[in-house]
Amino acid sequence: MRIAWLSSNIFGYELLKESLKLELNFNIVAIITLSERATTVMYDAIKRRKWYEFGIPVYEIENINNEVDMLRNLHLDMIIMCGWRQVLKKEVLGVPKKGIINFHPTLLPKGRGSAPIINTILEGWKESGVTMYFVDEGIDRGDIIGQERFEVEEDNYVIDIYNKVVISGKKLVRKHLPLLVTGKSARIPQNDAEATYFKRRTLKDNEIDLDMDSIDIIYRKIRAFSKPYRGAYIRLGNKKLIIWNGEVSEH
Repeated sequence: MRIAWLSSNIFGYELLKESLKLELNFNIVAIITLSERATTVMYDAIKRRKWYEFGIPVYEIENINNEVDMLRNLHLDMIIMCGWRQVLKKEVLGVPKKGIINFHPTLLPKGRGSAPIINTILEGWKESGVTMYFVDEGIDRGDIIGQERFEVEEDNYVIDIYNKVVISGKKLVRKHLPLLVTGKSARIPQNDAEATYFKRRTLKDNEIDLDMDSIDIIYRKIRAFSKPYRGAYIRLGNKKLIIWNGEVSEH
């Protein structure tokens, strides 16, 4: 089986390392990542040089949707995508013979859409997880291969959730990648009636409004927008006071 690994972030890098430990009967023929010219913003990006550590050919690109000919020339059976923030067009979806696999950091169909880890904290979820699924033309709507759950604790920051996502993703790789390679993986259709969608976030959401936001909302914003993101802030005239950490006091 010929596989291309499509990623540009820490999550994808860690899952690739885990996949290569399995010594399965597959051949990762290409790593595809974003070039320095790409305009897609990746706050959790990993340095491009790290991808070359694996001894696998690396293709640095600006937009995957402009690379259909390159993908076809690789004669791919599958693309494994992780932490890729460009929506794939139909032409790309049709290239690999056995489909495209993605990892989404919620328990789909709940929490479809953008900024899932940030939104998990902002919406006060007590539980989340990672879903491994087949990509189709919808947004996070493809058939589910497997899921791993984890608890979201009240004092978890975004980096804590990110680390739980990585751990859960590795479990999914160990459990389900061997089944994918042998063609025995599950394909469970999502129930659209149970689907929820996250709000698309902008930098304006990082702002703390001391007059309108409750203590709970302020604390969520501090935790959700902390590193590797840009931080929650209070506006002071023409300047911003960025708050990376905080705690709720009874006094």
